[in-house]
Amino acid sequence: MDADRQTKTAVQLATLISMLSIGSLMMIMPLGPDFVRELDMPADRIGYLAGAATLAAALGSALSAAWLDRFERKPVLLTLLVLRFALLGACAGASDAHQLTWLFVLSAFIAGPLGAVLMASLLDLIPPAERGRQLARLAMGFSLAAIVVTPLALELARWLGWRAPMLGIAAVGLALAFGCHILFLNPQPHPRPPGVLRPLLRSPLCLGALALVALQMFSHFLLVPHFSAFFQFNLGFAREHIGVLYLCGGLASLAAVRLGGSWIDRGHARRLVLSSSGLLALITLLGFALLVPLPLLLVFSLFMALSTLRTSSTTTVAASIPAPHQRAAFMALHGSVSNVAAGLGSLASAAYLGTAADGELTGFEHLAGFHVVLTLTAGAALLLLLAALRRHGHLPTTTSRA
Repeated sequence: MDADRQTKTAVQLATLISMLSIGSLMMIMPLGPDFVRELDMPADRIGYLAGAATLAAALGSALSAAWLDRFERKPVLLTLLVLRFALLGACAGASDAHQLTWLFVLSAFIAGPLGAVLMASLLDLIPPAERGRQLARLAMGFSLAAIVVTPLALELARWLGWRAPMLGIAAVGLALAFGCHILFLNPQPHPRPPGVLRPLLRSPLCLGALALVALQMFSHFLLVPHFSAFFQFNLGFAREHIGVLYLCGGLASLAAVRLGGSWIDRGHARRLVLSSSGLLALITLLGFALLVPLPLLLVFSLFMALSTLRTSSTTTVAASIPAPHQRAAFMALHGSVSNVAAGLGSLASAAYLGTAADGELTGFEHLAGFHVVLTLTAGAALLLLLAALRRHGHLPTTTSRA
């Protein structure tokens, strides 16, 4: 198998791994009622389980950032893969809510450094001129988790009990670990000087990129956790059609990341930033802040597609900042900042929103207006980051043109 084919195989394996790993986190909230019935978990603890898993992934990324680049990529990747999915499989053997919580949170803790090493391995393999398209494929893992893994997990749980999706995802994950052992190309060795973390934390480019990621994730999670309640209780959208709504959002996101990756590789990064940020702000303003009577299916699909496009393009641009021996550390910091910002956005929005006597959410339109401001600010910041990267020679020629 030639190097080009091996790189494509590595991207495909990474996409499947990302899909499973994200899907295992996504499914935990919908499985909450099963835990309440079968493990006597208090209903109000379900949210804490999801929140603790998110914070654990952030903590795992932060604590591992300093040492991930000290070792060869492939052995570390295989070790983390086996640990991640073995712990997830062990969740199926939990006899009470306490055991399930600890095992699931520990599995999420491993997911943080796993994502960083997986991304760093791909950056080692993918030529800079092809990163837009290839990393767009990896970004599809999030959408595929929403439209494939989570629905299948819920169906498995409905027919065979909540332990079945845990075992199923664990089995497929371990099979993918074996596939990586056989097919994943070992990246070219590179020098590993000690102390990679401190130079990154002193780099204005790195800090600027991380601040931008935090701003985007914080603004995104001001709205996303409350969409389902807002659609049903404020807009009167039927509960039985919520699944179709999210399916369309996922499909639109898949199309958007493929388009965005091609644009970046053709040298249209600046144009992509302007269009995605501007359109996202407009859709949020019209659909959720001003409540202009537009079809919800159209508004939601565009919101999800543009949000995914913005996130994937930011990740691709930011990936050009670290040197080869800093990539895993940078992606660990990236993952940690993303998870913390998402958690803070969810908490801030939950604290701000209220509930009217008829069950409607109050204050959602104000949060949507704030989201518009943050979206435009993040778009301007990303343009500044692109200009700084060009000045420092971090962008390849194909992505440096407007």
